[in-house]
Amino acid sequence: MRDNQRRAGQKPESAPISSVPTAHQPAPLAFSAPTEFVELPSRGEFYPEDHPFYKQEAIEIRFMTAKDEDILTSEALLKKNLAIDRLIENLVVEDIDTSSLLIGDRNAILIAARASAYGSDYEVTIRCEACSATAEANFDLKTARVQENCFDKEFLRENAISFNRETGTFDLSLPTSAVEVGLQLVDGKKEKKYMDKDTGKNLVTSLLSLFLVKVDGHMDYDSVMNFIDVMPAADSKFLRGLFPKLTPSVQLIKSHRCESCYTLKDMEVPLSAEFFWPK
Repeated sequence: MRDNQRRAGQKPESAPISSVPTAHQPAPLAFSAPTEFVELPSRGEFYPEDHPFYKQEAIEIRFMTAKDEDILTSEALLKKNLAIDRLIENLVVEDIDTSSLLIGDRNAILIAARASAYGSDYEVTIRCEACSATAEANFDLKTARVQENCFDKEFLRENAISFNRETGTFDLSLPTSAVEVGLQLVDGKKEKKYMDKDTGKNLVTSLLSLFLVKVDGHMDYDSVMNFIDVMPAADSKFLRGLFPKLTPSVQLIKSHRCESCYTLKDMEVPLSAEFFWPK
């Protein structure tokens, strides 16, 4: 009879003393982290049509928690350069492969998460490239600006750039060799692969291969790399200067004059795990 009552969901005739609730055993509290929406610098325009964030202008993220701080202090994750990846996975509300997010969109998430967790003031030690002197600099995260050259018709026209939806590339003709090439925005997966490479002996060609994906209509790896190896240095310099300007991103830049040598230079905040630890 007791088994039948249990299967039917009925209360047994008698219950063990341990299962009877008492006044000093309150039900556990349920907490959930608040969320916010972050505008994507890409506006979702440069994802494939089957991507969850295609044409999506904002993304919902959770506020950082103490558990997220554990991720940022994990020695195992830091050694493998995975701490930031795991953090973004935890923060994004929607269940997607966050490594497929474009770098500019990932950075926007990191900046928003840091500001909501610790405030908009960020103090960092910077080093002068001219004399190696160090100094403290304060960045206001609220002053971050979005770089939108990829949407600027005048910028695209001046550089004779067009976006090819079919291949997902910004197509243009190189100024020296006149070769038609296509540049593709970098996502987290590509960046991770590049960071894991030993690029000490081929720093420039490895960097170019990160975003140069099409040459004269060919997108296979061998054709692209064969061209990169013989690309005129003038074209290489042109692409390395153009691509950062073309990438939709949130920029945190501050002009800093060195107190030792008086060199004036624009400094950009590095978005590493240390970015999340205020002094």
